[in-house]
Amino acid sequence: MVCLSGSRCGWWRWVVTSATFGQFFFTLGPLYNFSILFVSLQEDFHSSSALTGWLGSLSIALTCLASPLCSFLTHKLSSRTVAILGVIAFCAGLLTTSFVPVPTLGYAFFTFSILTGVGVNLATNASLALLLDWFAKANFSRASALALMGSTAGMLAFSPLLTALITHYGWRNALRILSGGILVIGIADGLLLADPPSTQDYAGAPDESPGDEKHELESMVPGKQVHDDGCIEGTDDEARETDDKTTDNEEANISNQGSLEVGEERHFRGRLISALTNPEAWAWYLASVFSFVGWTFFNTNYASFMDGLGLDSNRIASVIVYFALGELGGKVLIAVIGDRLPFLYLYLLMASCLFGTVVLGFLTIAKTFGVMALLAVVSGVLRSGVFATQFTAAAELFHEQYGTNGVMVMSLVPSGIGILISAPLAGAIYDVTGDYVLSLLVIAALFLCASAALIFIPVRRRINQAVHVV
Repeated sequence: MVCLSGSRCGWWRWVVTSATFGQFFFTLGPLYNFSILFVSLQEDFHSSSALTGWLGSLSIALTCLASPLCSFLTHKLSSRTVAILGVIAFCAGLLTTSFVPVPTLGYAFFTFSILTGVGVNLATNASLALLLDWFAKANFSRASALALMGSTAGMLAFSPLLTALITHYGWRNALRILSGGILVIGIADGLLLADPPSTQDYAGAPDESPGDEKHELESMVPGKQVHDDGCIEGTDDEARETDDKTTDNEEANISNQGSLEVGEERHFRGRLISALTNPEAWAWYLASVFSFVGWTFFNTNYASFMDGLGLDSNRIASVIVYFALGELGGKVLIAVIGDRLPFLYLYLLMASCLFGTVVLGFLTIAKTFGVMALLAVVSGVLRSGVFATQFTAAAELFHEQYGTNGVMVMSLVPSGIGILISAPLAGAIYDVTGDYVLSLLVIAALFLCASAALIFIPVRRRINQAVHVV
């Protein structure tokens, strides 16, 4: 994109922010409501809770684990193109899943889990990386917070929509309707993801003209002829001398580039070894896995849990809406006061897990719609403490040591692993016991383990500081 003026470039970045919000809204919104689709799939295919839940768990996990593929594609193609390809893959996954015949649910692991998961990853990661390019100098925290609200807003909007479509048309037609609508709107939204302007767009003054540039060059190099295209004509000897100097400079640059590549490779290996042997890094990995195992339950098995309590589909959708409202409110609050916290973001993650343990305890005894709605709001607020601060907390702890790419990997990979094993774990326990009570207790124990792993990091650093002082 070429901006017509500096002012347009100033406001167009907020158009890109809105478009990124849209990518999160239209892809993660339906995916985070998989628990509604879970009930229909299980009834139609007569599959176990573990197998059915793993469809959604694998899909959501790939939204994190497929990041290397997105990084590779954005080096070959533009971010806009990659995002649009992601929308197409996501809609193709929804559409092809609607044709999976009974009882061959296994095909859905490709059509739904892989296609939708990879599609969401391409759409969201490419657009978010582009957003960072637009806000590289300032305000990225605010812009990213606004964009990330798209997933929660999408979960809020698609919960009643998906429920209504399934009720009136069945789950197969519901997926077909969603795939067509999201394809059209998602591509239109993706077209707004323009690249930021290069610095050369601002190099010249508005009133410059080719004639002025030519006159200025002639005054700077007297005795030389300046052509209309701005080139300066010189003698043959000068040209040969220039060619010799250019050759020498190119050889020197090639030599320096080789040395830099060797140095960068050694630096990368050093960081990788440190990330695999650092106790604090391993504490972070374990905390991320444990916390995401727990909070992913609300995306994959939550509706099934409420269905077992006897709630009808409309009340289940209402509870999920309350959950999304709580999470959205928590994200807004974090976006407003996040930069003013007097403590590390790590403690916000820990508080989310600790209080989440209490909420899970109440869920084991909750029976009525009113209590479920209240616990849903509280749970949504608490989950925002993890989902809205995961990248920020990792950067605060490890960015200086491992850099931006290291922080992204340390945030996404453990989270993806936790998401991947969440539904099979909860579903397997349900298949054995016949309810989700034991699953909730296991998740509560994992939350406690996550809190212990998180507190290990600042405690270890304080001990090391005390040792160095002595």
